[in-house]
Amino acid sequence: MGKNVDAMNVSLQKETSSVFRTAYYLAKKNRPFTDHEALIELQQLNGVKMGQILHSRFSANQIVEHIAKEMQSSIVNSIVSSSSKLALLIDEASTLSRKTTMIVNIKTSVLGEPPEFIFLDLVELQDQTAEGIVDALMNCLTKAGFTEEWLKENWVSFVSDGASVMVGKHSGVSTKLKIRFPKLLSWHCMNHRLELAVSDAIDNVTSINHFRTFVEKFHNIYSKSNKNQRELFESAAEVGTQVLKIGRILDVRWVASSFRTVRAVWTSFTALVRHFEKASNDEHRTSTERQTYRGLQSPEFLCDLGLMCDTLHELSISLRNFKLEP
Repeated sequence: MGKNVDAMNVSLQKETSSVFRTAYYLAKKNRPFTDHEALIELQQLNGVKMGQILHSRFSANQIVEHIAKEMQSSIVNSIVSSSSKLALLIDEASTLSRKTTMIVNIKTSVLGEPPEFIFLDLVELQDQTAEGIVDALMNCLTKAGFTEEWLKENWVSFVSDGASVMVGKHSGVSTKLKIRFPKLLSWHCMNHRLELAVSDAIDNVTSINHFRTFVEKFHNIYSKSNKNQRELFESAAEVGTQVLKIGRILDVRWVASSFRTVRAVWTSFTALVRHFEKASNDEHRTSTERQTYRGLQSPEFLCDLGLMCDTLHELSISLRNFKLEP
């Protein structure tokens, strides 16, 4: 009887492990949880024993959350036991449902390896004041497994953007943290500094506005008309070139996003010009539309495009080299 029970337990553990690996695959490959049931069915058809439970997408969600918590616990325990020095970076963000959240990243050495950035948690902020952010941050660290005594000895730097609520001299988050952790060094994120520098440069160099208006026009023409998109792909096929998605430029996004947009225009420029030529002579369009496409065929714009492509490329490389570190 005992041997039969042991054999059944071993069999159930193998089936559960197979289900867990399937759910982990979904998270690793960024696949939707709705694929879970289909993957389970596929493996059963291939002769793999998957059991009778934990086959729904809701179970897959819970399995992934469990695995994530166990992995986080293992990493934190390794950091704490080795007394590795800890650097912490936070940034605020808004979800699609307009909830304010705080992204918490840490940089430390795990198992003697060189220091690297690790995503720790995404915390919903109920209070966006300095006190609320400090409380939410400390709750996050405590929940993860870092005690206040350990942090006093090993937490060496705090990195954030330059908002007054973060780096305010009298009541900012960094100031309040230094009171509790005297050894803490606060730092204004170099990536955010670079973004502010680029923003100031854009405000001072007014000629960039003309270039930005051109790119915005491209974005509006093709993002709001399926007909224009179809004609652009047809023009690309005629000239044998590739069309990349054209987004916005030099707005609230990072410089790297602007570079992707400029690179997309540069890569697709031959197809764009071909489409402009055809549209400017299309009698089925209004005279205003034809004139708009004629105005987009500007040799000065091509020179500005090359200059912006080189400039934003260098800035995006600088952002990657900083790697969000102080």
